[in-house]
Amino acid sequence: MGDIFTIQETSGTSGTPKSFFLTWDDWKRYAEKYARSFVSQGFGREDRIIVCASYGMNVGANTMTLAARRLKMTIIPFGKCTFPPRVISSYRPTSIVGSVFKLLRLARQLKQEGIRPEETSIRRLVVGGESFAEESRAYLADVWGCPVFNTYGSTEGTMCGECTAFSGLHVPEDLVHLDIYDPQMKAFVHDGECGRAVLTTLLEEGTKAGTLLLNYDTEDTTTVLSRSTCSCGRTHMRIINPQREAETVWLFGSPFNRVDVEAGVFQHGNMESLTGEYEAIVGDGATGGEVVMQVNLECRDPGSIDKKGIRDRFTERFLKYRNNFAEQVSAGKFVIEINFVRPGGLGISGMKGRPKRLVDRRLRQPAR
Repeated sequence: MGDIFTIQETSGTSGTPKSFFLTWDDWKRYAEKYARSFVSQGFGREDRIIVCASYGMNVGANTMTLAARRLKMTIIPFGKCTFPPRVISSYRPTSIVGSVFKLLRLARQLKQEGIRPEETSIRRLVVGGESFAEESRAYLADVWGCPVFNTYGSTEGTMCGECTAFSGLHVPEDLVHLDIYDPQMKAFVHDGECGRAVLTTLLEEGTKAGTLLLNYDTEDTTTVLSRSTCSCGRTHMRIINPQREAETVWLFGSPFNRVDVEAGVFQHGNMESLTGEYEAIVGDGATGGEVVMQVNLECRDPGSIDKKGIRDRFTERFLKYRNNFAEQVSAGKFVIEINFVRPGGLGISGMKGRPKRLVDRRLRQPAR
């Protein structure tokens, strides 16, 4: 313990938080990984970044701060996305790091104060801490009028960043070894196939780590996109945005993730009426063998929206790549119910921390 600088914990979204013991050298390695992401996204010493991530047991905010020091950038460490609008006008930040939903709420707050997000000093946004749909990224970029970069980080030691080529997240292969296993954890999968991300810590000979990972299951799923040189010039392999296994539900022998629900919500044409906030609850139907997915969507005014159009667009996108689910819908065994609520009307509204937007409440969980 005399060598341990800090004790950190994971967010605990998939159960009891896991403990990690970090030396100062571990922190320097973390900062190196995140600094690479910042550089690949075009950041430099002239940037001023608002960090909307908790400065607590999670490593994210502190890692960004240490990385910024390496690049001589300026950090504005609010830790949350509910700061007053004067911060934008007084300090003229060039970027904000936060989740999709925090950044959308901030945009609504600024508009209520008479400030147009796309006319502020913000030149790029970085989304980290959770997976997201490409549709929600596109909408966020449109609201703020700037590019949105993806960074995947974890307490376990992964820090993978998207570059300006937007062609996957670069894995720091000299600092962490990433394997992709099949869902049953029996064998590797081929590049291009989805599997669970398994990490092993890489250290220079003679160095130490507070917590050493050997074939550590992150409980996140991803796919290797390419091992060839990226158009940005970087040579490390690239992966797709990982998704949490805890946010995946299996129906009729096939999986879907919270991100798949989100993609249906953020369809073009929907967001004129919706805020983007949603929750989905999977449960048993009234008859045996029937499954119901209830999707609750927050909207500005439920009484004056095209409910049928939103339902149709959501359903079409959700079933687009899932012939098995579409067949079950046609057979009446899978029912998708879409409801509309006013702002603050969702069950997750007011919950502290990261809300669980996809919940499986079936009495009997199916075998995979």
